[in-house]
Amino acid sequence: MKYKTTAYILCIFLGLFGAHKFYLNKRGMGMLYLFTFGFFGIGWIVDLFTLSSQVDIYNAFFTRMFGPNSHINSIEIGTIEEGVDPQTIVASQLSKFHKRQEAIILSQEKFNNQQFEALA
Repeated sequence: MKYKTTAYILCIFLGLFGAHKFYLNKRGMGMLYLFTFGFFGIGWIVDLFTLSSQVDIYNAFFTRMFGPNSHINSIEIGTIEEGVDPQTIVASQLSKFHKRQEAIILSQEKFNNQQFEALA
């Protein structure tokens, strides 16, 4: 799930470089914005008015694909209890990601991204 406030903050401050497009997983448009400075500012201005609906569309698609209670696109952060090794938590997260990837819930790219984030 993506948040409108985050999208608007990215759009206002880094919109000419396409940060809000990358946030919504629109990498092609993000690259286009990056190299053309938001279509010379015109696309950036249009996005100020349409960004809310773009986030709604992304969230609707994500919910339809993965279900309403899915947290696939975020790393599950648990509380570290005394006596529990943090490496064990990371290992269990990687195991969950691998199972999701084997069940074709995660693409290879998303699996690699989440694995990288968990290890960072």
